[in-house]
Amino acid sequence: MSKKVLFLFLYLTLVIGCTSEEPKISAACELMPNGTYLIKWETFPPMEGRVKVYESNRPDSFDLTYPVFEQNIQTGYRSVLSSMLLRPYFKLVFNRKYSTIVSGRTVPTQGIFNFRDLGGYYTRDNRQIRWGKIYRSGSLGMATGYDRRILAGLHLKTLIDFRTEQESFYYPNKFKTPQVYNLPLRGNGHDIFFDEILSRKMHLTDILDYDRDVFSFMLENNTDYFIRMFDVLLDEKNYPVVISCFLGKDRTAIASALILAALDVKEETIYEDYLLSNTLIDYHALVRNADSYTFDIQQAITALYSAHTETIRHAFAVIRTNYGSIHNYMEKELHLTTKKREKLKSILLDDAL
Repeated sequence: MSKKVLFLFLYLTLVIGCTSEEPKISAACELMPNGTYLIKWETFPPMEGRVKVYESNRPDSFDLTYPVFEQNIQTGYRSVLSSMLLRPYFKLVFNRKYSTIVSGRTVPTQGIFNFRDLGGYYTRDNRQIRWGKIYRSGSLGMATGYDRRILAGLHLKTLIDFRTEQESFYYPNKFKTPQVYNLPLRGNGHDIFFDEILSRKMHLTDILDYDRDVFSFMLENNTDYFIRMFDVLLDEKNYPVVISCFLGKDRTAIASALILAALDVKEETIYEDYLLSNTLIDYHALVRNADSYTFDIQQAITALYSAHTETIRHAFAVIRTNYGSIHNYMEKELHLTTKKREKLKSILLDDAL
């Protein structure tokens, strides 16, 4: 009897060990004011053991000979001073079995607003968008010499520029990529409202009403440009890619939302990415003597240059009402079939942990 019990115990142990789900690992990396990188991680269920962290200036190539540090997994964080001259990436290896890659989402720039990496986000099936493949940004027409050196280190091949011909004429790109696709999205021109605000013909509520509807308008009236965007993204030779508009918060934001949705990133994550613009755009740097305006005008100007959650939530709700789902809209209007989405995922996603 005891032998049968022992056999059953060993059998169940092996079966459970082989069929247990792999842990979910979330990690983040933040550049601190003192120049160090704060790396944080969390596992579910909680893991015991050791995490080793390796460093590289390329997200697809790590020397795993010597880690920059090793410590207990349950510690959950560690600061590190990077030895990389270019943007660093960190590979976290848990118990020599599971791994993930992190980097600072924001790429520090002087003149360019809102330059950041879309890498690192997780999909619904726990796959991670590859770092260093696709970036979103404000106008490259604001690039300084320092910015150009930083961008050169990213080895960018393709720029998808959503600005109008007029914007491109007055603010030509100061960083050149081998390929440029000009896709002037219709329906977004904040500059036309500035004088209206100053003359008090538009107020805070007017700006919020406009902002709520602008993404829906762009989704409905730019399908030709979004089709071309995805055609570019479906060609692996075009990467790394940067998508850009004036501030990177509206036209670039709706394009980014479509890309993340096509990759099956959760909507809450898409909203969080959208709202990051609020920490990366300083409207005082855009508006001369901003503090000299009355409080109501300052409120309206701030709203004009801010990202609002209701904007993107409303746009997605309208799409679901009209098409049943975001993916139905993509397939019907953007010709982004399941086969094309799988190809996009093969380009931009790492395998599940």
